[in-house]
Amino acid sequence: MFKSLTRLTIDADGRYATDQELQFLQDLLDTAETRISAYEKVRDNEEQIILRWEAEKRNLPQDTFHMGDRDVTEICRRDMTNIFRCSITAILFGDLDRLREGLLIWYQTIVRAYNYTEYAKISYQVIQETIKEFLEPDEVAMVLPALKLDHTILSS
Repeated sequence: MFKSLTRLTIDADGRYATDQELQFLQDLLDTAETRISAYEKVRDNEEQIILRWEAEKRNLPQDTFHMGDRDVTEICRRDMTNIFRCSITAILFGDLDRLREGLLIWYQTIVRAYNYTEYAKISYQVIQETIKEFLEPDEVAMVLPALKLDHTILSS
């Protein structure tokens, strides 16, 4: 949203914006209630969502909480929480570009350095299912693009 507003401010400098140029703002306003509702539900249920996410990952045949002999559960929880919070905030503000260009590119470097891409692939498949237990279908539809972006960037 902020990038689009900045671009509109520059492009429409000295003139009125066209309907087409304002469409992104209308779309954002039309979905504001759903965005806020999803954000509040995730915020209020974050601990349960993260615990459920971890439990689902523990049920998988792959051990996503160990790197060699080292238990990385706390590191995974911290990183999952940080990325999840930033992703839901990106949905609230309609700003997936900022999520992609900032946090996810940084985390992608870390994920690649530790050769964790396969685990990231699994992790983000699990959260896409887990979130459905906490949100209404229209809220899930609003949140999934950020989670899919997380999945794409971190598992590539």
